[in-house]
Amino acid sequence: MSGLDGIFGLIGVGCGLYCLYGYYMLRFKGEIIQSLFLPKNTNMKKCRDLKGYSSEAQMPALVLGIIVLVYGAVDLYNTYVHGVAAGLLAVMIILVFAAVIFFSLKIKKINKKYFDI
Repeated sequence: MSGLDGIFGLIGVGCGLYCLYGYYMLRFKGEIIQSLFLPKNTNMKKCRDLKGYSSEAQMPALVLGIIVLVYGAVDLYNTYVHGVAAGLLAVMIILVFAAVIFFSLKIKKINKKYFDI
């Protein structure tokens, strides 16, 4: 084993937890995590309807968070516990890419609707 074994698993778990944190903040606190949902120089005060934005952006964040977290867990399991089938890893990578595309397209549409960006 080299020093970088499992790095993608750790990144996956971290990113998945961050997306789930963004979901939690939207769902229960009504706050937008700017680094996850909005472009860099967006003024958050220009949101037309914070409740509407929160309700629409929750599902993409939840889906991305769960899929990336599961990918990270599978990769860490594969690296440190017991090898898994290469097909499972390939399916997980495809699911991650699909979830990222889904998240990006949905958040772009929602941002256009509520922020005009």
